[in-house]
Amino acid sequence: MDRPLHSVRTRLDDFLAELATLQYRHGAGFTADLPVTRLYADFPELSAPDTFAAASEALAKAKTRAEPLAIRRTELLRELIATQVEDGLAARAREAIASLEARSAIPVDDQTLGLGSILAQLPRESDRVRRGLMERAAGNFLWENRGRYGDRHEAALRVAERLGASNYLALRQDVTGIDTAKLAEAAEETLRRTEDAYRDVLGYALRKLEPNLRALPGGDARRHDVQATMRVPWMEPHFRREDTFPAVTRWLGDWGFHPNAAGRILIDDEERPGKAARPFVVAVRVPSELRLVLQRQGGMEPLGSFLHEMGHAQHLAHVDDDAPVELRRLADASVTEAYATTFERLLLSPGWLKRYLGLPSSTAQDAARMAAFQALAVLRRHCAKLGYELSLATRGPSPDLADEYVVGQRRALFAEAHRGFFLHDVDPQLYVARYLRAWALETRLTASMTERFDDDFWRNPSARSWLQGLFKRGGQTDAEGLATEISGTPLALPEAGARLVAILNR
Repeated sequence: MDRPLHSVRTRLDDFLAELATLQYRHGAGFTADLPVTRLYADFPELSAPDTFAAASEALAKAKTRAEPLAIRRTELLRELIATQVEDGLAARAREAIASLEARSAIPVDDQTLGLGSILAQLPRESDRVRRGLMERAAGNFLWENRGRYGDRHEAALRVAERLGASNYLALRQDVTGIDTAKLAEAAEETLRRTEDAYRDVLGYALRKLEPNLRALPGGDARRHDVQATMRVPWMEPHFRREDTFPAVTRWLGDWGFHPNAAGRILIDDEERPGKAARPFVVAVRVPSELRLVLQRQGGMEPLGSFLHEMGHAQHLAHVDDDAPVELRRLADASVTEAYATTFERLLLSPGWLKRYLGLPSSTAQDAARMAAFQALAVLRRHCAKLGYELSLATRGPSPDLADEYVVGQRRALFAEAHRGFFLHDVDPQLYVARYLRAWALETRLTASMTERFDDDFWRNPSARSWLQGLFKRGGQTDAEGLATEISGTPLALPEAGARLVAILNR
């Protein structure tokens, strides 16, 4: 039974490198296709149920022998195999979706736009009537093609039977250790505790956008209005396109990080048709070959996204090159998302904004408050998404779930969502749980650095060394273990919400 695991360990790095290259070429605009089916055919052991069974047997043996490193390596490998079995089942559906979206031609008023172009342009559109047209056109397109997206989710449900689990939720909890029912309770508590503060600041932001715009239940705000407010367009003169990239590189240099990590990070910022609107990182090799893809844009939200992806890149670039392949290549995604969010949350610091963007004190305070609003809107949206996605994983992609999706988003955002997004606004493998745990962990990471190194830890070389030491571990520790190690207490999602509310109430 050890033979398939040996093959996986031997070929894992090459498989992930080829997958990352495909993802890079697709997201960077070099190709409209995402040909993953052929890749799975070339690496059949990674998506084979027999390999999963071998990993389960190896994990049981490691636990019997009480070997922590072997346990962790096998846990990570076993989760990867379960994910690859699922992705292998869904490969053709994913290819069909990528092709559908890349070739979409959707009428919007007097134009014909692709789905990606509509979704990228929608939050930046200043005319509310046109925003509504764009959202409706995209939502109708997704509703008409819901069968394609449903095929992807049906594949996720089939994987449980293939791997001998009672259901999909049981499988994911088995391979990740995440108790999603407990996390859903924490998400509900977070929604309750943050409701008043979010509603108040949303009202202010909507009025800044349009004087007569009001949130639900008394108003007629739609999700595209919330998306537009999250860009904080009235502050864009303070976040100019030509200033934000140099600000980040200067800060990294001051803190002791090199923007391209001595050549390990390739920054692809060329303008190119078909390139993804949001930045992303792919890991071809870890830590030596990473690609950060972005389009240079002005504004607070694009700056936050750039900081987030730079956090991913710097984390991966500083993983120990001598670590076993599982610890270099695999990890609890909540941990790496927490590191990325730690960089992004610098926008909550008036001191950072003053120092690196030259903002006056009052403007920096206002910007930090609006960054907290952005973060809270995203947190609340994902708290609602968790409950909905648990239903999706239990009931399958029935059109009846569209109503549950709309109700959840309405409750979280105080705005109406288009039902057509009910299968599009979903990440695979319940990744929503990773984000929620990441934001809880980031709250602990930032508090720990503030306590150890003061409020301006972001320019203290000792803080950078401390964080870099965590980066070096790779996948050695999961989110719960890291939270307990640095703070003495387990993760608590409501604390992430409380921190943002405190900033909003300043």
